[in-house]
Amino acid sequence: MAARLTLGIDLGGTTTLLAVVDAHNAIVWDRRLPTLPEAGFADVGRRIEEAAAEGRARHPYEAVGVAVAAHVDARTGVLVSSPNLAFREVELRPYFERAWELPLAVENDVNAAAYGEYVVASAPREPLLAVYVGTGVGGGLIVDGHVFRGADGFAAEIGHVPVVPEGGEPCGCGRRGCLEAYAGGAAIVRRAAARLGPKGPSLASVDDVARAAAAGEAACRVVLEEAAAALGLGLAAAVNLYNPGTLVLGGGVARGWPDLVPRALERMRAAALPAALHELVTAPAQLGPHAGAVGAAALARELLAAPRLS
Repeated sequence: MAARLTLGIDLGGTTTLLAVVDAHNAIVWDRRLPTLPEAGFADVGRRIEEAAAEGRARHPYEAVGVAVAAHVDARTGVLVSSPNLAFREVELRPYFERAWELPLAVENDVNAAAYGEYVVASAPREPLLAVYVGTGVGGGLIVDGHVFRGADGFAAEIGHVPVVPEGGEPCGCGRRGCLEAYAGGAAIVRRAAARLGPKGPSLASVDDVARAAAAGEAACRVVLEEAAAALGLGLAAAVNLYNPGTLVLGGGVARGWPDLVPRALERMRAAALPAALHELVTAPAQLGPHAGAVGAAALARELLAAPRLS
């Protein structure tokens, strides 16, 4: 068992990352390629197959895990819908099982990333809640060593916790006032640009917003402060609801504006139940952009360990 290798694939809206992972969750080979979802799933799948074949030639893996930025049915392996990929009702598991003839797991990308953080952590206190603040805001929950998906696969959707009770900024889900509409990277850039107007500096990323705020742009500073406050309220709601033992925080927005996490945690501690905070362990994400692929590979390893039915 110790020598067994698995392949993890993180199929994102912009980039797809493949990683062959050993039994200790160390990456022994990886490959990054543009997803190009506008070409259709057949083209995306073909290019993933080609890259996976290269990895298998070098490091023969025995199972595959696919993490995808979508609502997926983990039981059937069907991609139900994905705003970022614009795919609907794609039978991922049957497609890739025909291609590889290997045990295959399919999971939502944030759930897989949370599982990745769980397997590389040193004796994490459970439940483990991982929250990622990137283009959007996502969460994954690990309970008793397993991904907790909820009744229909929507558990831990912290990005769509309402932080403004009425009205509020529009969210990609079609509603208003969601956490993601304030703390997601795309929302931060959009809101800062709108406040600055056409005469303001050009903003393409949260890094740009943070630099403008540091240079004295009050509008950018306000948007960042509102993002931290909203994230803190969302985290407080999650802590009160799930009572996690470990809270892992990661994502590109935190890297672009390092003050985000400490300010959000300060707001969380002010708003959450003191008893739920008493033994809560907070930690930064360890795996960075590889979390989804490592988590998917670890989920695939679980298939190798499970007894097979004849």
